Amino acid sequence: MYKEQLLTLAKEAGFTAAFTTPDQVLQKEEYRIYCEENRCGKYNANYSCPPDCGTVEDLRKKVQSEDLIMVVQTIKENVDKTNKEEIIRIRSAHNASIIRLMKKFRELGYDGFCAGYGGCSLCTPCKRVENEPCAFPDLKISCMSAYCIDVADLAGKCGLEFSWEPERLFIFGMFGLHTQFDH
Repeated sequence: MYKEQLLTLAKEAGFTAAFTTPDQVLQKEEYRIYCEENRCGKYNANYSCPPDCGTVEDLRKKVQSEDLIMVVQTIKENVDKTNKEEIIRIRSAHNASIIRLMKKFRELGYDGFCAGYGGCSLCTPCKRVENEPCAFPDLKISCMSAYCIDVADLAGKCGLEFSWEPERLFIFGMFGLHTQFDH
């Protein structure tokens, strides 16, 4: 019963969503190099990104400690993938929806974590750059890449569409949820 409620909330937030179990989330340690290359500029400069978000093993344990994984998806059509500003706008909207949905889940008593597309951008720049504590420790979200998640594999296991098309953008996020109580 609670799964239907969670799926309804995800749909109302604008996502296509599906469930899986933590053991189905493939995390590849070698993917951490993509963060270390610092293409997004957040490596060692954002609390939600490596190395501050934890080691690959820390994040693997975090995923595996949950009872249920909800994968959410946003698909945008007619996207100019060379337009960095458009991609940032889409990413920001996707992550903002993830944070709003996480707040709803918590209001219902679900504890856990979420991951999105790109590192946290609640503070610009991140307080990490100024050596100040995180202003939103309960709201910051790490990127699926920081978790070293094979998103194509995860989408396939969840029955969600995924492809590399020139004008379609597939964006994913994930919630790890504790469900060890009656709803």
